[in-house]
Amino acid sequence: MRINPITTNYNSCYTGKNKTKKTQTNPIGTFQELKPSRNYYPVNFKGLPMSVNELAKQIPLEDRLASIFQNFKLEDMILVGKQLGECAKKMYNSSGTVKQAIKRGFFIEDEKLGGNLGFIKNSLGDKEVINLNDFDITLISDNKSYDMKPQESFYVLENDILSVNGNQLKIKDKSKTDLSKFRKNFAKAFDFQKEVETQIEKINKKTLSTLIQKKHKTSTPVTFEQVGGMSELKDALKKDIIYPLRYPDAYENVELNHGFLLYGPPGTGKTHIARALANEADAHFIGLNGLDLESKWVGESEANWRQLFEEAKANQPTIIFLDEFDAVARSRDSKDEYGNKVVNQILTLMTDIDNEGENVFVIGATNNYKALDSAIIRSGRFGKHYEVPSPDLETLKQIFDIHAGKKPLDKNINKDALLEKLYRNKATGADIKHIINEAHTNGFVRAGIFEKMENHTYSPQDKAGFKITQEDLDKAAESFLKDKKSNNRTPLGFMR
Repeated sequence: MRINPITTNYNSCYTGKNKTKKTQTNPIGTFQELKPSRNYYPVNFKGLPMSVNELAKQIPLEDRLASIFQNFKLEDMILVGKQLGECAKKMYNSSGTVKQAIKRGFFIEDEKLGGNLGFIKNSLGDKEVINLNDFDITLISDNKSYDMKPQESFYVLENDILSVNGNQLKIKDKSKTDLSKFRKNFAKAFDFQKEVETQIEKINKKTLSTLIQKKHKTSTPVTFEQVGGMSELKDALKKDIIYPLRYPDAYENVELNHGFLLYGPPGTGKTHIARALANEADAHFIGLNGLDLESKWVGESEANWRQLFEEAKANQPTIIFLDEFDAVARSRDSKDEYGNKVVNQILTLMTDIDNEGENVFVIGATNNYKALDSAIIRSGRFGKHYEVPSPDLETLKQIFDIHAGKKPLDKNINKDALLEKLYRNKATGADIKHIINEAHTNGFVRAGIFEKMENHTYSPQDKAGFKITQEDLDKAAESFLKDKKSNNRTPLGFMR
């Protein structure tokens, strides 16, 4: 058996502190741009020659990083560390530092740095470094040292030095040698552009949709006059929220309550009165369902709650209305670790608002009062509780007048008999609103207006003299009662 002799190859790469170049004849690939110097350092290989990726790791980190910087864009991110998974996880925990969407990512593997770093380009075009470690690192700039805490970011300039665990990394805008053809050998690239642009489009549509809704709502603001009944509750909310905002001097030595609970069956007007309260107080209003902030990702739900309260603080005075509050503020269970964390986060945020005296008031609405965590409903958090019961007959009449006020009603309608019938069947304010709107639709059918719309012959003159009749209302009420009878289950979570 013939054994070929071991040959000597010469490696074309950086070595040592002086970055002396040496040349290797490598069957896998060569750095053609690197001209060999006169000093050759023989490297013996007993087996396969060193791979291109291994050769690329011999290039100093500062030059590999500088090569990426040469084509660094606003929506790019560079991660530097020993392992991609670990580095990405640490960047995830520091994502609040990044204020733009990431469309491209690069990962440079390096085992000598002794830590993890992230780089982005901010909106001003400056390069920023993010400390992804659990310990402090040092930035040396213009002979001055700056300590960087974990998850903290500083902008960096050429010739700045980062000290990580005693290992120094010099920031360069250009590598010593053109490495553009070999970037794929020392930097993994990731393209997120399609996914990010899809998400950006969704966010933009949601933002514009919110603006459209706000414009619509402000055109017909809801006030306490548009809330039927609830005189005691309206009076209490004035004393608890509106007067302290209007006359702060009068409440200088008063500890205000910032959390309120409205509880009662569905459809009794809890959301309606919260919107009216915000308009009466001339406050920024944030209304959402409790589950809107839930996320399947660990830690993201708590972050969403923090962001909600930050928005509220930035737009003081603010009223936050949380419908179906029991979905997120339910009693803590030792088995539900993630749910417990959300409750703890809410408790912390409410305590902060109370301690800091912010003009932020949070109203939670629920039809399952008994499911709420005991720590949530105590004083200092959601300390004041108001029941919003099903309306009595007199309140139903007020609600009917409010919703029918701008509708063209026939003067011969006998609303008293209709409302007495609805009251006996435990109709709510939401039910009254639904019946009136349904009666309006019935009137359009009876008058043939929908038929004209279908035939493209409708004109505004067709509405002249249109009135909602007793027949239209009775038909709507009968339809409502029929549906209610076929689905007469107790509303979920409400105990009679």
